[in-house]
Amino acid sequence: MPINTDANISLKNFKFIYTGLICLFLGLTASPTLVAGYHILIFVPTVLLMIAGSRFSLSKSSWALVALVGWGLISTFYNLETLIKPNKSFQELKYYFFGIYSIIALKYFLNFATKKQIKTLLNLLLFAIIVGFFVGIARSKFSFDPVKWVSVPGKYHTRAGGFTNYMRYGYSSALLLVLGFGAWFNYDKLKDYISKKWLLTFLVFNILAVVFSETRGALLVLTVGGSFLLLKYKPLVGKSLLGVGIAAVISIGVYSINQKSTNRYLNINDGSNKIRLSQFYTAYKTIQEKPFFGLGADQFSYNVKALKIKYDIWAKNYASHSHNIFLEHAANYGIPGLIAFILFLAFWFWEMIKLKTDFSWVIASYIVGFTVGGQVELLFDVINSHLIFFLYSFSQLALLNNSQKKIMT
Repeated sequence: MPINTDANISLKNFKFIYTGLICLFLGLTASPTLVAGYHILIFVPTVLLMIAGSRFSLSKSSWALVALVGWGLISTFYNLETLIKPNKSFQELKYYFFGIYSIIALKYFLNFATKKQIKTLLNLLLFAIIVGFFVGIARSKFSFDPVKWVSVPGKYHTRAGGFTNYMRYGYSSALLLVLGFGAWFNYDKLKDYISKKWLLTFLVFNILAVVFSETRGALLVLTVGGSFLLLKYKPLVGKSLLGVGIAAVISIGVYSINQKSTNRYLNINDGSNKIRLSQFYTAYKTIQEKPFFGLGADQFSYNVKALKIKYDIWAKNYASHSHNIFLEHAANYGIPGLIAFILFLAFWFWEMIKLKTDFSWVIASYIVGFTVGGQVELLFDVINSHLIFFLYSFSQLALLNNSQKKIMT
């Protein structure tokens, strides 16, 4: 009996994609190394699927991503002689690329995945979140590292960071919470994949993560993204929260100007915000200096010290990213790169709003939270980059399915 070669190839494609998704869901909050397996494992199957004829029409947001990747390459090649860690610089562009490239693989997976396999992925995510919380508490509160099973006094920050940095941990947990609350309001549509007990546990541990990371920006993400989410499901509550949020921002500003509080949540004049402002201003000077091509992908943090010395900017010893998603893109890719990035977010948001489904509203709420939180932190670390572009790929499937239904009717 002849062997069905096409069937064997299809099975292998599915297994590779599924294994890649296991790496993503298990590593998303736990391991930057493990989560990288997602891109590695789906690359070849996607090539094979494209050769076999898999295609899809690019949306406006996808075209904006294409433009961003293209201009990012031009910008980085233009700055090739001055690049620091050029391999890492070019690899930075892969996240945007895989936002589009992963769509075919995810579509193929969902066509053949069983409920059990989807449940497995969600359970792995929950497992990593729970374990990560206790690891973070052990490190931050008891100076004990359960991963290496050693006591390391003074090594870890007093704010919990899970398996990662406390800032990354706080922001990613807040963004996951927005998605989790969206799932809660749409539980009837998800009950075949998630038990209510699982979903409640997911929400509780992400809330604990935000609290113990003590990250103000994470609270901002949750307040804004959550309020926007509630505009659909609990309009009065959503509008009230937005009002309270605006009043809180104004109050904190007044308190800070008059220096009436030393509480870090009620005072924006603390040292960390002054350092953040130095990063903002340095990025601004970078854009003035190199408005068209920028510094090249992932280069701002390597050049910030020299730029601070050149322009006599305070906090000269602090070298890091710009703490702002727009300033970072403009500094690295110039104004054309910034425009492409803004168009990506704007088109994606509008596509989700126009789709008018519960799922698309949840994703739109995530985009709002991400964009607002991104004004005080660069949310393109390994974890959040994998999360946003996975969600983007997944959301594009909903957009494609909706377009196909319109054609058929």
